[in-house]
Amino acid sequence: MLTTQNPDLCVEPFIEPSQWFFTLVEIILAVGGLTMNTVITVICHKASPMPHSQRRILASISINFAVLSGFQLARNFFLFLVMQQPCLSQVTTVSCKLQEFPLIFCYIHCAATFFLLGVQCNFLKLKPIDKLPMKWYLTCSVWQSTVAAASVALALLFTAFDQDSENEPMNKCSILLAVSQSFLTFSLLTLLILLHAFGFILIMIASILQRNKKSWIAFTIFSLKEILQYETLAWQISLFVSGCVVLYRHVLRETCDECAVVILELAFLILPLLISFVHPLYLIWYVLPMRDAATRTFPCMLSALPEYSLVPPQVPSASTSATFPLQSPRTDLTPNDTLSNEFKKKLSSLSPKVVIEEEDIAACEWPTDPL
Repeated sequence: MLTTQNPDLCVEPFIEPSQWFFTLVEIILAVGGLTMNTVITVICHKASPMPHSQRRILASISINFAVLSGFQLARNFFLFLVMQQPCLSQVTTVSCKLQEFPLIFCYIHCAATFFLLGVQCNFLKLKPIDKLPMKWYLTCSVWQSTVAAASVALALLFTAFDQDSENEPMNKCSILLAVSQSFLTFSLLTLLILLHAFGFILIMIASILQRNKKSWIAFTIFSLKEILQYETLAWQISLFVSGCVVLYRHVLRETCDECAVVILELAFLILPLLISFVHPLYLIWYVLPMRDAATRTFPCMLSALPEYSLVPPQVPSASTSATFPLQSPRTDLTPNDTLSNEFKKKLSSLSPKVVIEEEDIAACEWPTDPL
């Protein structure tokens, strides 16, 4: 027999002014992250001459961020509407783990994909097919499906398999506070920290191996290293601060619940949303094939993006410092114009000189109608 909950027994949400602010901020970041990551996923498929495997994994990261933003948007929009009705937003530790399962999946899948990106950068090779736009049916590979399935399994391990027999009510749903077995919480945070750290270490190794090469792969690896160093730092701060809050809750008997909720809201929710918001901007700004694909796919971006004054990260060398000037983007330019013979002659006359490997030049020549 169904019974209605007594409104007098519902826990009133605390820190209400702060909760309004956090909810609004998360909604804004989620809308921006969902929109831009959807756009950047389309751009990844046309980012010639990047290898198809690299475009595929960058598209997977963008899809992950889009799903994360969409989940947070739906969650916060609901909380924004029912904030003044405590019975509708009332959660327990069990229901909180059920609600936050997609969040844990997105975090684990994102960390695993960043790790695979670092591994992939050490084995990249350009192929003739890389000069063409990638087909949509090639977006998902067997490896990516395996990673997604493993992420689902790990998310279930950290949520559904938690031995929670008390099912206590919570003032605010937070997955790190809802898990009753502390070793599961610390294992989750440690796993995420290690995956992001090793991913960045691997891409650093790839950049060192490519430091004396002047090719599209080398320029792309150096560009991705610039992106990953900022995003990895942000993830490490988010996870480390979250771990400190969880440790504080488990060590001390008398704790400030409001303080813990506020810090976790900032570190474990808002900061990852901020990363998903700026990730597409970093890709378009630092990775030149992505910028070129963006302006070709969405010509309206020409008014928002600056001219091609940005150069790829310089390849460190004992004698030279590589630069790669580009022509100013115009709507009447075709992709073949950017790497024409006349343009390569101009490159050879510059000081310091830039030498592009011949196989990369052949791979960089787009077809007449790349769209």
